[in-house]
Amino acid sequence: MLKRTAQAFISGSLVLGTVTAMGTTGAAAATGPSSLTVSEAVTAPGRAEPVRVRTDKGVVRGRVAEDARTFQGIPYAAPPTGPGRWAPPAPARRWDGVRDATEPGSACPQTGSIGPLGPHSETEDCLFVNVTTPRTAAARPRPVMVYLHGGDHTDGEGAMHGANRLASRGDVVVVTVNYRLGALGYLAHPELEKNGESGNYGFLDQQAALRWVQRNATAFGGDPDNVTLFGQSAGGYSACAHMAAPSSAGLFDRVILQSAACTTPTDGRRDREDALAQGATAVAEIEENGAEDWRTALPGQLVHPFGTGPAYAPSYGGALLPRTPAEAFATGRFNQVPVLQGINRQEDAAGVYNLEAIKRAQTGDPDARLDAADYRAHLEDEFGSEKAGAIAARYPVEDYGGSPARALAAALTDGHWAQYSVETGRALSRHVRTYSYEFADEEVPWYTDPVYAKPGFLMGAAHTFELPYLFELDDFEPLTRAQRGLSDKMIDIWTDFARTGEAAWKPTTPASPNVRSLASGPGGVHGVDFAEEHHYGFWKSLR
Repeated sequence: MLKRTAQAFISGSLVLGTVTAMGTTGAAAATGPSSLTVSEAVTAPGRAEPVRVRTDKGVVRGRVAEDARTFQGIPYAAPPTGPGRWAPPAPARRWDGVRDATEPGSACPQTGSIGPLGPHSETEDCLFVNVTTPRTAAARPRPVMVYLHGGDHTDGEGAMHGANRLASRGDVVVVTVNYRLGALGYLAHPELEKNGESGNYGFLDQQAALRWVQRNATAFGGDPDNVTLFGQSAGGYSACAHMAAPSSAGLFDRVILQSAACTTPTDGRRDREDALAQGATAVAEIEENGAEDWRTALPGQLVHPFGTGPAYAPSYGGALLPRTPAEAFATGRFNQVPVLQGINRQEDAAGVYNLEAIKRAQTGDPDARLDAADYRAHLEDEFGSEKAGAIAARYPVEDYGGSPARALAAALTDGHWAQYSVETGRALSRHVRTYSYEFADEEVPWYTDPVYAKPGFLMGAAHTFELPYLFELDDFEPLTRAQRGLSDKMIDIWTDFARTGEAAWKPTTPASPNVRSLASGPGGVHGVDFAEEHHYGFWKSLR
């Protein structure tokens, strides 16, 4: 499947005293008084809130912008170093004085090989949250939205997702989360079982962050009894796991799944036996590649360029995650909360972009494009030679403007994503209020870095390309006026759902997906026959 390589080529302050920064962790000390309490920081509704907030571990100092307050690099757990490596997260330490929260904390270790996915980091002290709130106080606590980033469980960070517009327009508190990635987050190995089940440390980090939100939401003006967990791609599949995890019960009240159909069999999930076997192979490779002992390997020896290492993900079948999301939804044994779920209309166009880039590199032809032979070959690689003929007949190149790349993107999207989005909505709707959407903007912002050449075919709403409509992302071009209009509508949909658990269209039922298409321009937001347009019946017949 192309999922792992889809982005491989894209892919006024209150003064308390003098503050002195202390190293790269963002910790700070103050010579002035440090006795600020939440009650002393209360601001009348409609007036600018203070830049300092007392958390359960100490006071933090953030920034105030025109429309929002931001607090970055707040530790929600102790650094997972030394004996904390490959162990459940431990409580964060208290600090004296005022901690500087005006800059992000370190991202968790990753290569940074694909800039838009996340920065290079070799720092294990990385378990931080970032909080964004509207600039002014509210008469009542605001909904809280906790975002888990994507990146295949190997890349990404919370701080790169600027949430000023989401918080201010939506009148919500937004929390973005760092969690351990790759081997440090998801390595399973028999020698690690002495600390409990191995292989789900990144997932446990996410739980610790959600518990931090329960303890601290009120200090930032948020409502701990109205928490929406939302995530994209790997972050969305993590949200699926939290819905299935008994120990995540009560940590969230709604879920938004972006490009993460929980019932798909190809999301990288592992059972415990497979995870342990994968771990044995992984540690042998770590030592073969230069580490004297995998247990004490440097962080840089434990990470891989995006899409090239082991397929890390949560593992199921143990006490922490006894059932997969599909099993949990089928039986109703999951954390039942309202759900908004959907995918992008051309999800796998990003993977096809990569295939064309590979062809140009291999042929030395800067104008090389996928042709009809490439189309058939890639269908056979993905689905097998027996099914490739039927798929090619259902997705003829002439139906896609004569572009083999667009035809391939449509087939891969429907086969890998759309059919399971239909089934995820149906499975959830049997138990909880569920709404389904499709992000379908044809003209989307491209990357600002010229190293990512614009595609030779109309990619449309590919994987990750809804993100700049919800967050401020430095790696994307600015939104056009039309795109900004869609962004406003999407922020309204996301935050209204967080506030009420409802959307402005009919919910999904077992009989009808009732999908809302989200695109720019007049009439761009409308109902769509998603199952028919993505040939659900055809794909079901191929199983």
